[in-house]
Amino acid sequence: MVLCVTPNSCVDKTLFVETLEPGRKTVASRWSAVPGGKGNNVARAVKALGGRSAAMVLVGGHAGRHVVDMIEQDDEVTCYPVWLRDHTRTITTVLESSIHRQTPLFEPGPTVTREELDAFGAEFARRVKEARLVTLNGTVPCRSMEEVYRHLVSMARDAGKPVFLDSHGPEFAAGLKACPTAIKPNLRETEEIVGFALDTAEAHWCAVDLFHQKGVELVILSLGDEGALVSRGGEQYHVRPPEIQEVNAVGSGDSLLAGFAIGLLEDMDLQDMAVLGVAAGTANAMSWDIGHFSRAEVREVAQNVTITPR
Repeated sequence: MVLCVTPNSCVDKTLFVETLEPGRKTVASRWSAVPGGKGNNVARAVKALGGRSAAMVLVGGHAGRHVVDMIEQDDEVTCYPVWLRDHTRTITTVLESSIHRQTPLFEPGPTVTREELDAFGAEFARRVKEARLVTLNGTVPCRSMEEVYRHLVSMARDAGKPVFLDSHGPEFAAGLKACPTAIKPNLRETEEIVGFALDTAEAHWCAVDLFHQKGVELVILSLGDEGALVSRGGEQYHVRPPEIQEVNAVGSGDSLLAGFAIGLLEDMDLQDMAVLGVAAGTANAMSWDIGHFSRAEVREVAQNVTITPR
């Protein structure tokens, strides 16, 4: 089982309209909702790739109940909720179909008390024993949780479980100090850590090497449309996706991470793991619904993924 941890879950709601005119009443032609948050996307993608996943979430109120119901009933993924007195956020995205423009509106995350944070850590300590691999995903809802990933990475490593960290900002910096097995930052998130511009290929690889110096075994530097730089144990590759008709890129980085998690559990070599990850991220971008693709679709995309040694 891949345990996918999301401290800042949300109801991820999309309203589909022809055109958005600010200040005027607009009626959507349809709407959709999924349990949002990066770890929930990873859990859905792991399942799509044929793996078994569980989602551990920090949730509260009616929106939190909705998140749990969607994980368990719609996604058919095991859910381990830790409940808050405050309310889970909703992210509402308005999609203008005429020009395919997305306008996301983010509510602030909930406030987490010390007692609730302790309960979150205790639940993780129970569930990590059942996992083969752990992913820690996304931002934290409030500043009182900035150190949470450092503690969870340490707990996972003490339990002998590989742990992937995918976050940014102070919580990512704190988590790095505990030496996660793998990380998957993008360029902007990496610049926050390394402190220099990543405007050349040489700078990209320099950043990758710096992460290894911090004790990270597997570095996946996401380059968006350009794929990813992948590095482990002296092997380094630039993995590029094929050209596609992009429908919705949201969650593609999470699907990329899910591919690497499956690859690690299936004892793939680094090249095959990297191709699977990039193909999964690409397949995700080819449809609107996040993490709704098949392993067969990923295999088809993988035939056109290119991989170049450094």
